[in-house]
Formats: sequence, structure tokens, C-alpha cells
Amino acid sequence: MNVVNLRKKSNLGIRGIIIISKNELAAFFRNKGLMASLFIQPILYVAFVIIGLNSTIGNTDYKGMTISYAQYTTVGLVGLFVISQMSQAIYRVTIDKKYGLLALKLSSGVRPLYYIIGMSVYPILGLLIQEIVIYSVSSFFKIGIKLDKFLEIMLLSLIISLFWNALGILITMFINDYRSRDIVIRFVLTPLGFTAPVFYLLASAPTLIQWFGRLNPLTYQLNVIRDVYFGIQSPYEVVLIIVVSLLMLVITSLVIPKINLVLIER
Repeated sequence: MNVVNLRKKSNLGIRGIIIISKNELAAFFRNKGLMASLFIQPILYVAFVIIGLNSTIGNTDYKGMTISYAQYTTVGLVGLFVISQMSQAIYRVTIDKKYGLLALKLSSGVRPLYYIIGMSVYPILGLLIQEIVIYSVSSFFKIGIKLDKFLEIMLLSLIISLFWNALGILITMFINDYRSRDIVIRFVLTPLGFTAPVFYLLASAPTLIQWFGRLNPLTYQLNVIRDVYFGIQSPYEVVLIIVVSLLMLVITSLVIPKINLVLIER
């Protein structure tokens, strides 16, 4: 039986998610440097960027509501870290491709959808840790972040994270070396994080900045995150985010079986 037929006939079922998830959890907790950065980054952003700018800017307007700049950007920081953790999904899948682990997992019966969900454990866990640090630091500085509302956007961010992780895995299907991976991270992910209105207000930005912001899917996801946190009713937008995330999962699941199983770095 050739590899393609084996991949089609093998099926671990739900055990595929469990196996992949366990591997990713083990890899996550082995990476001590990553663990340190997950704590340091939110502290630096909140303490030295958000608090620093808030003392200068003060209050701002968001859809007719007067809120502090610190609240606006602290909530937006969740979106920035969603994009940041997408790079971890790309990093992990690139390793799988280079050393033949992707071929092994698929041929052993791990379904593409289960592979995507399992590989999302690593970045999602990192995101959750960063969000907990964001809330803790913002509480320390008395920014006024409400716990119940923050828990709501944490849940929403997990759905959004699945969209970006699935997209990252889809992109990685066409990456066969570390150099290409680094190019994607530097010239795609970094602009995605900073062209979205995390630290600025889209409506008051220069026209060119607004154009870049409106081309960025994260902009619209941030709008929904902020709407949910500040109590602005947007049920259709929330449903749209869920549908788009599921659609990206389906698309990536359909593409993965069609790729060549690369065993070595080209």
C-alpha cells in the first residue's frame, strides 16, 4: 500500500487530537525561553507603552463612549497577541514538515482537522497565559479592566485564534525551509499586528493608515472584541467571526490532504 492510500484509509479518530495535543503540550513546557517571553511581553506593553501613552492622551472616544486610552489599548492588545501566537503555529508545523513528522502523523491516521486543532494547542496556551498576564498587570496599574467582560473576550479570542492558526498552517503547507518561514513572519505577521488599530483609533488616523487598517482582517476582529468588552450589541458580527473561523478550518483541512508529503528540507 502506498503512502497516499495509507493516509486515506488510516483513521485514529478523536485520538488524533489527543496525541497531537499531548505532543504540543510537552513541547510547550520544554520551551523555557518562550515561557519567559510570554510573561515579559505583556508586562512591557502594558507598563511602558499603554500606561506611558495613557498619561499623555487620557480619554478617547469609542463609538460614542468616553473611555480611557489605557482601556482601549489593553483590550486591543489581545488581538496583537493572537497574531503573535500565530507565528508559533507556523514554527511548529515547519518543524513537522522538515523532519517528516507531518507525513508520519497524517499517514498514521490523524485527520487534517484534528491535526489543525491539535497544533493550535501550543499557540492557544501561549495566548491564554499572555491574556492572564495582561489582566494581572492592568489590575496592578488600576486601568479598570472588568474581569467578567475580559473573560468574554478571552473566549472570543480563542475562536479568532483558530482562524489565524488555521491560516498559518495553510501558509506553512507551502513553506519548506526556515528562511521562507522567517520571511513570512517578518513581512506578513508583523505588519498584520501593527496596521490594525491596536494602539491608534482608525477614524482619526491619516487616510493612508486607514487604508492599511481596513485591508487587515484583524481590524474587524478587534472591533468585535472591543464591542463585546464595552457592551455594544454586535451579535451578527460575533456570528460572522465564528463562521469565518470555521470556514478557514474547513479550507485548511481540505488543502492538507492534497499536499506532497515532504520528508526533508529543500
